[in-house]
Amino acid sequence: MIKMAIAIKSPATKQRFHDSLVETACGIGSSFPGGPCEVVELNDETENVIERLKQYFFDNPKGMAVLISDWLVSNDSQGEKTMLLRRCEEEFGKQLFGTIAIMPRPTRMLDIDRTIGSSCASECLARAVGMVVDRLKYLSTPPESHNGNSALVSVRPLKTTNQRELHDYFSLRHKVYTIMGYLDEEVENSRSKLEVNEADLHAIHIGAFYRDGFREQLVGTARVVTNAAVDETLHETLTELVNDDPVAKQRLETPYPLGLPIFQSHTRMNGIIQEVFSKNQSCGELSRVIVAPQYRGRGISSRIIDAALRKSIAAGSRHLFLECLAVHTTLYEKHGFRCISGIRGQVVDVGRTMVAMELRPEELDNLLDSDTRMPVANIANSEVITDFGRGAQWPHRQ
Repeated sequence: MIKMAIAIKSPATKQRFHDSLVETACGIGSSFPGGPCEVVELNDETENVIERLKQYFFDNPKGMAVLISDWLVSNDSQGEKTMLLRRCEEEFGKQLFGTIAIMPRPTRMLDIDRTIGSSCASECLARAVGMVVDRLKYLSTPPESHNGNSALVSVRPLKTTNQRELHDYFSLRHKVYTIMGYLDEEVENSRSKLEVNEADLHAIHIGAFYRDGFREQLVGTARVVTNAAVDETLHETLTELVNDDPVAKQRLETPYPLGLPIFQSHTRMNGIIQEVFSKNQSCGELSRVIVAPQYRGRGISSRIIDAALRKSIAAGSRHLFLECLAVHTTLYEKHGFRCISGIRGQVVDVGRTMVAMELRPEELDNLLDSDTRMPVANIANSEVITDFGRGAQWPHRQ
């Protein structure tokens, strides 16, 4: 079930949006397998909005809700979060909850799914709602899929000289990150439609491939960014890949001063950062764990995570980090990660506040089987891990 909640102060805007949303809800409800889509109006008191939404999620634990409001952000030039938005983040961080802010001058805002103008046309409103619903559908726990043969999915590192493979990899990242609303407008509308940045030059890249006859289709991705030197072979391949896209080219050439993106996101991690540098630790950051929508529900994400951890440990990583939405912490806890107490913040390149997690050196050994030195988490027999070429030999940064 999907609930579209309207909390709009302007009576004229509220009425116009209500009429448009009822029409939009009919279209979404008829095409959505999870049940009906309804529109409700809430008053302009923060606690009333929160209580109504809490009751909805209590009655529908797996339900989705989209809040459309003109008081999620302040109307001044700063566009600060209002108390309503902050309360929604506190209460519904682990729910299938989305937001659309109505603003005088719509622009991308931190932790807001989409922004629209108060005079936007019905088509614009329907498009924004559709994108938020698509994001919530992707965030939802997929039903176990029995379509296709999961044994035909192999997980392995990418080939650093294979442009087609790398193109499909960065294209899938762009597609899913667009659904999630993570990309800024420049990247979302870029010529190549590739989500790539400088961290990819010193990362281990993992792909999940579905074999259909003699053809392999990339259906999942992950990377572990390392604090190692740039892989020059990969650099050459990616430079050629994005050569005709000035946006992707600029992102590829802009370095992260501290090596790992997470170190830029969370200033309160100074103690951990100092430990990494003082001990010259070889470390990595797991990110871009993505599965194509039509292949979800087959356990592919866990296999990708296992493969990424196994490859990064084999390459010498002794301290691993990640950033994720609160709703995803349970998934990563199954692989040994733990939340870093009190550490959450805006993720670099992603307009979201996320939780920081880590897998400390002393905990890595607990995840390794004493005989095989492989992660304990189950990996299907069909998994294929091949050599990543020069990636495993990258020297540590001094």
